[in-house]
Amino acid sequence: MALVAVLTLLCTCGFVYAKPVPVSPLNNTLNLPELHVRGTHYEVGYTVGYTFRERIQDFYTKYTLLHDVLTPFYQSDKGKAIVDGYLKVANESFPQYISELTGISDGANVPFIQAFLLTVRHEILLMQRKRDVSSCTDVFMDIANQRVLAHNEDSDPLVKDHAYLIHAQISPHKLPNGTQIGDWEYFTAYTYPGHLPGCAFGHNLNGMVFTVNAVFPKNVQPNKQVRYMLNRAMLAATDPSHALDIVTNKNGPGVASGFSVNIGYASDFSKLYNIEVAPTTPSTPQYSQTVLDVQGLQHYFHFNMYDKLNGTVPQYEDPSTEHRKARAAQMGSPYDLRNIVDILGDTEDPDYPIYRSPNNKDGAETVATAIYDFSQGHFTVYLGNPKDKEGYPGTPMIQRFFPNF
Repeated sequence: MALVAVLTLLCTCGFVYAKPVPVSPLNNTLNLPELHVRGTHYEVGYTVGYTFRERIQDFYTKYTLLHDVLTPFYQSDKGKAIVDGYLKVANESFPQYISELTGISDGANVPFIQAFLLTVRHEILLMQRKRDVSSCTDVFMDIANQRVLAHNEDSDPLVKDHAYLIHAQISPHKLPNGTQIGDWEYFTAYTYPGHLPGCAFGHNLNGMVFTVNAVFPKNVQPNKQVRYMLNRAMLAATDPSHALDIVTNKNGPGVASGFSVNIGYASDFSKLYNIEVAPTTPSTPQYSQTVLDVQGLQHYFHFNMYDKLNGTVPQYEDPSTEHRKARAAQMGSPYDLRNIVDILGDTEDPDYPIYRSPNNKDGAETVATAIYDFSQGHFTVYLGNPKDKEGYPGTPMIQRFFPNF
């Protein structure tokens, strides 16, 4: 009955199609439900929240970081002022995404402030001198007409059983005075439960492919644009230049923390880029971003520490990155898709493997692996290790052409 209610509700504002996959806390199967949805930002957010209400509520209840760290931070006078400042900046720059997040919280029947605290999680943790467990491994390969961008999404183990894939068509946002913001958005994104899409991997109808790596700069800034808002905005990028303007917040107050984004372009798959973004500070505005054109390089890796900006931007060390980077170097340069799967699925390091499972030193888990093969025009998503017991690759959860709506 709940699914029928959602379908009936959204018929007036667009179309929605959801595969009725059971919520994984009720079973032991790997599953990644997909939702096709069309409407305004609020309507799309509401539909996502309503459709995945059980997943979102279960995640919010069990996610100890929300209750033990983020909420106490907001309940302090200093923390509330910082969070309110981030909300004000987000509302001024991206009111459409605040509307979308409001829709998610309304649809899922969870407090908006909890949804927003998850949106500013990265900044809060860095301010408290903590590193988020979320982090990732990326591999570019450009050899003999084989162009691939592959990504391990590493996160809190709870994400694996609660995430979903969103296929969205969103109409331009209109302000109360009638002003229109942006154009139609068409994108597919792996989405954390109760979060805005964009912080993991995805692609849009313009042919832009994005994967994101967490990094951990020390100089986090208040009253600027937070990482997750910029990651959401990337899904509307029309070309690499537009994406660069978005992630560096060229037309806004600047960037609060930092991240690394990897970009491919399906309509011209010779274009492969890595962009490192650092906090925008008065003393180092010139270091807010640096771009590496991966074209011409046979391969390139990115983990969870600044590479090109290392030594320029103060950052916290990440033992997992150091181990994964060293292990990838031992394995040599990838020269085909099988080698990439071999790298992303590697578990040789007992403490900090590339394909991660929680242990007493590393609490993260590889919750999904995405492979964008620009030469073939398709993307593949694995929820288990892509390197199976018999050979390469294993059985994917999803494999289809992109962009595809």
